[in-house]
Amino acid sequence: MKHLTGSISLVVLSAFCGGLLLAQEATPPRDAGVTIRQTVQEIVLDVVVRDARGRIVKNLKPGDLEVFEDGAPQEIRSFKLVQGHDVVLGKAGAPAAQPVVAAANPMKAVNLICIVMANLDAFTKKYAVDATREFLKNQLEPNTWVAVFNLTSILTPVLPFTTNRNDVMQAANNAFTGTGVDFAQVATAVLNASPNVASIQVTQSGAHGATVTATQTITGGQLNPTAIAGADVSNSVSANRQRGDLAGQRREFGAIEGMREIDQVLAMIRQLGTLPGRKSVLFLSPGLATNGDPDLFKRILDNSNKAGVTFYAIDVNGLSADVDQSQASAAALKHATALSAGQGARTSSGAQTMENMRQDDYVADAVRTTDTQAALRALSEGTGGFLIGSTNDLRKPFQRILEDVDTHYEVIYKPQSDRYDGRLRSIDVKALRADLSVESRKGYYALPVLGSSAEPTPVEMAGLGALNQKEPPHAFEFKAGGYQFRPNPTSSQADLAFEIPAANLTTTPEPNLKRNRMHVAVVALVKDANGQVVDKFSQDSPYEIPDENLAKARATTISFTHPLTLPPGHYTLETAVLDEEKNSASISKTAFDSPEQKGVGLSSVLLVQHMEPVKGKVEPTDPLQFQADPNQGQRVIPELATNLPSGVTPYVFFVVYPDRAIAEKPKIQVEFLVGGQVLAKQVADLPAPDNSGAIPMVINTAAKPGNCELRITAMQGTSSTKQALTYSIAQK
Repeated sequence: MKHLTGSISLVVLSAFCGGLLLAQEATPPRDAGVTIRQTVQEIVLDVVVRDARGRIVKNLKPGDLEVFEDGAPQEIRSFKLVQGHDVVLGKAGAPAAQPVVAAANPMKAVNLICIVMANLDAFTKKYAVDATREFLKNQLEPNTWVAVFNLTSILTPVLPFTTNRNDVMQAANNAFTGTGVDFAQVATAVLNASPNVASIQVTQSGAHGATVTATQTITGGQLNPTAIAGADVSNSVSANRQRGDLAGQRREFGAIEGMREIDQVLAMIRQLGTLPGRKSVLFLSPGLATNGDPDLFKRILDNSNKAGVTFYAIDVNGLSADVDQSQASAAALKHATALSAGQGARTSSGAQTMENMRQDDYVADAVRTTDTQAALRALSEGTGGFLIGSTNDLRKPFQRILEDVDTHYEVIYKPQSDRYDGRLRSIDVKALRADLSVESRKGYYALPVLGSSAEPTPVEMAGLGALNQKEPPHAFEFKAGGYQFRPNPTSSQADLAFEIPAANLTTTPEPNLKRNRMHVAVVALVKDANGQVVDKFSQDSPYEIPDENLAKARATTISFTHPLTLPPGHYTLETAVLDEEKNSASISKTAFDSPEQKGVGLSSVLLVQHMEPVKGKVEPTDPLQFQADPNQGQRVIPELATNLPSGVTPYVFFVVYPDRAIAEKPKIQVEFLVGGQVLAKQVADLPAPDNSGAIPMVINTAAKPGNCELRITAMQGTSSTKQALTYSIAQK
């Protein structure tokens, strides 16, 4: 805790005279007016309707859907199909017949595009990265978020959802973390491999073996050049042996591999199903193996459609894939045929007998892998998407994906309730036909139009979510408060203050960069006596702290202030502070008043944490700034803690506003109480006000252990106004 230094005095008047800072000329503040506005709010919903096979339905009428808000039916004022190609070309808009008067919370559905890289190697990764780069060349709607994942036994995020294309491209480049092996590009070509056999032939010549010639022959895993023409892979002896080993693994564990990949997809659907909005998966894969169970595959499709996940599979083998598949499968069948023809022959070894026993495995594996795109195609078409395969030109398919993603119905209704209390209102859109599924936002936060943006930011959504929890979260301590300034009969300036000890926040070390991350966000709502939201404040502040400054940074307090204008009344400040590094939150609710004052005016009295010099001119709309002397402005940082340590000298700040209609000069009366007993009481004249009509005051007050109270009374003629501040000082 930082405090201004000064001598402790039990006599208020002497402390007042010694610590007085007077404001000089300042620009008169403009009359900001009252910020409360009554608007006619209409809710704009993006609604996607799909049939049982996941296909988008485009022939609905307004009577085919019902909209409920908090369980109550709502009248649909406008219903329109917005085609994706119109959105991509920028032709979509609100229907002319029912224009939106004020969409305070436009419920545009969030589009989540998940770029999922599954079972890639160093070669197919290049195709996947090029495909991602091509996709990002397209224009994405503002409400479209992209994330990159690796799919192994679980869905691992490589990049959280973002609208930053550069971040997505960087994540795609880093998505593959395995070691590239050249034979993996020809995963289907190895299906034609025979058992891996190595032999060495030695020839001697000369009477005493003067010349020795050795020849090594490798069979199994040979590369079929016609299947992967132009592939840049190794044909070395060791590479062929590795291909042979891989072929054996695929034969023996084909069913297990199929089950593993099915489990991968099911796990991915479970994880993505928890996300809001429309979920489109760009599934970059060399092929999807299955175990041949149709019921299990149907479960994948059912789970996807229930979770609102649409797959657009992209075969990363590119244009050569079809040839490769047919060549590999034909070679495997040919090998099985040869084994069958030789069944009557006398076997010469146990290895040959084992090979004959694998004949059925070869046939089943060849049939199952005849078209490695088949499972990808079924997955895509069964969830409303389509397969992109056997092509290196991805421009048109990607444009078609974006058209699909953006095709929706625009439904507009006016809520029956006009109460803007910041609470979550649930929305349920139902189709009257049982074979249809509906995707839309599940609710919105009831807020009036405040500021230039009607749509809450992601940080504001997180803060509002914390404020709406039934059990208020309290992961750490912080303080928030509201203060009144420049009071008058119609409206007053006010200032919100927030104080978060840095020690209460999580720091994440980054050893390679020799720094630490800290990330705090504040979301606050100001409500009037009727519970209506009249003002909103949000601040998102990430920090990067060098290692050598970490201890000092954690000993400080992070402070934010927010000026606003309010009419006289009683208000509640609801605040959510988010620790983004730990994904935790705390909320608080505190009340403050903006009383109506006539005659001489007096601001709230607040403790001072410290003071900062103002760069440039003093901002007249910020009541915590004042001109301390002609050359330097000062800004007061409030101290919200009222339990002070022993030995401290409390400084306080307040502003007196003389009434220009009263001829007498203003005075103040200062009373200092401990335990309810008045220990000091004095009256002092005030200097002349600045050009704005204000007299800012910073004084160091008396300090004594116990429960203290400082009462300030502004007096001018027969007019007077009183404010008080209570705090405690610990025993020595």
